[in-house]
Amino acid sequence: MMNLRPFQIVLLGVFLFLAFLSLVLLSQYKRTNGTQELAFGSRVVIWGTLDQDAFDATFRSVTQEDASFQVVEYREIDERTFDDELVNAIAEGRSPDMIVLSADSLVKHRAKLLPIPYETMTRATIRSTYIDGAEIFARTDGVYAVPFAVDPLLMYWNRDIFASNGLAQAPRTWEEVVTSVVPQVTVRDNDRNILRSAIAFGEFRNVRYAKQILMMLAIQSGSDLVSEDERGYRVNINNSSVATRAPLEASVQFFTNFSNANSPLYSWNRAMPDDQNAFLSGDLAIYFGPGSEAKNIDKKNPNLNFDVAGVPQGASATALRTYGTFYGFAIPRASQNPNGAYAAAQRLSLTKYTDELTRNLNMAPVRRDLLSAGDSDPYRSAMLQSALIARTWLDPDPDASTGIFMRMIEDVVSNRRRISSAVGDAISRLVLEY
Repeated sequence: MMNLRPFQIVLLGVFLFLAFLSLVLLSQYKRTNGTQELAFGSRVVIWGTLDQDAFDATFRSVTQEDASFQVVEYREIDERTFDDELVNAIAEGRSPDMIVLSADSLVKHRAKLLPIPYETMTRATIRSTYIDGAEIFARTDGVYAVPFAVDPLLMYWNRDIFASNGLAQAPRTWEEVVTSVVPQVTVRDNDRNILRSAIAFGEFRNVRYAKQILMMLAIQSGSDLVSEDERGYRVNINNSSVATRAPLEASVQFFTNFSNANSPLYSWNRAMPDDQNAFLSGDLAIYFGPGSEAKNIDKKNPNLNFDVAGVPQGASATALRTYGTFYGFAIPRASQNPNGAYAAAQRLSLTKYTDELTRNLNMAPVRRDLLSAGDSDPYRSAMLQSALIARTWLDPDPDASTGIFMRMIEDVVSNRRRISSAVGDAISRLVLEY
């Protein structure tokens, strides 16, 4: 055997130690980054218009259980500039990996989005996991967003006004609104000036969610909404396979009655303030707004004695309906990390994290298991019940359709057009937007 000198023995020992240390560090490096690469990649950037703090809080919870999720980040973008920023980012090669998509903007952004194949996310899974309204994201060529939340339209009612006029509870039907609430609550002087209003229907500019209210009424009237076939989108809002009267015309007729000074239902006009502000000041008995506003309304006026309930239905209705704004995680075609984005969407759509995120956002989850569990909080309980019956439509462009609906209502209220003519014009204009 070859004899080694002391110097050679020490040098060999150092090399062996360094080799062992390198193996240990290399194995640790591969294990950690291998998991990240497999799950989320090196980075997943999500853009959306919803609250930054709500997402940050949920992301911290996920990261505590899975450190590899730390590569996922959310950035809140101003709703007024989101579309332009997204288009510019895609054009400049810096697209986000995922966006929080409102179903209202699905048609507008569809060409920019990567559909998830039904082989990956099956129709059976969608139907068993999510409520019916969330299927708006499931189109002919795939699923355009992994759904996680819905913000349903609710009825806010002033308990003091109701009690002072002998009304013990919120109306459950539109017939009750017409025959009981409006006559007992609305106060007008001898010149028919409105001093206190029961309901803010009939105008568009001072009713925050006028378009959503009109679509809710159309949905309740059996509207076939907007369908899709091999030829594209078909606008059937004023058509119904179950009702005898044109749904949108019936909705416009009912809605505008409340701003007709010659109608016994007269309780709102263009000179009135914004409907939410009127409700906050105690001058409006019923306000229709999304469930996410409940805590904010409570915060704006802690002395306002109000409650929330599901929107009224027709007395003979067998299928209850309200309007809802649905949200999902969508992947742009220009994403640099679509696999990581989908993995992040799947993680966030798990029961535990969907529950936390929707609570942080003051919205309802779209998972059936969470809705069936219910909630003891009265605001959230009403929201969960309304989520089950919430529906929406394939809006061609939220801004464009708002302008079309506003023109339709103002044409009727100002007597420039008959209802059938105004609705027909609105439908024609909507068709051009698809």
